[in-house]
Amino acid sequence: MSLFDPLHDFFHPRAAARLDALTSHLQLVTQRSESPWGSFVFPATDYLDNIEVGGHPVGHVDYGLSPLGDRVYINMLEIERAQRGQGIGLAVLWQLWRTHQVPIVPLDQRTSSDGFWFRARRRFSAAGAVIGEEVRGIEQMELEQQRWQHLVPEAQDKRLIREYWEWVASEHAAGRPAGPGIP
Repeated sequence: MSLFDPLHDFFHPRAAARLDALTSHLQLVTQRSESPWGSFVFPATDYLDNIEVGGHPVGHVDYGLSPLGDRVYINMLEIERAQRGQGIGLAVLWQLWRTHQVPIVPLDQRTSSDGFWFRARRRFSAAGAVIGEEVRGIEQMELEQQRWQHLVPEAQDKRLIREYWEWVASEHAAGRPAGPGIP
């Protein structure tokens, strides 16, 4: 046990209560939830939610839950310019964390949002929650997707091609011709 563990145990609930207060008037209204082939989190669902505060729209968040259910990926978090600086973005992230209880990971964020993500990481850490490091670029995204490739269903055309070549290999191994009229 670290010397600081009792301090963390004392401050985590207080920091979480402050973040809970931010979400009290916030509501995420799902506009679209889909699982299109080829999306980053396929075969899981991608969401586009409108952000409302007191019943008034103030922005939107585009996110997806990992097919393994172990991360929430934030593709875009946009707050109207007049509403920025009021903690709405942080409240959205906190609501997503409270709902899913898994680390939140930004995807290819703009450089102008680095300050927001730095502050959000610090506030979440104080509350015992996690915002992971940004996944940036095609290579990092493909590495991340490899974690759930075993869950991605095979397309029918690719399955038929694979089955055909498996059949050809088995026929060849058995010493039979590969097909009619083929020696």
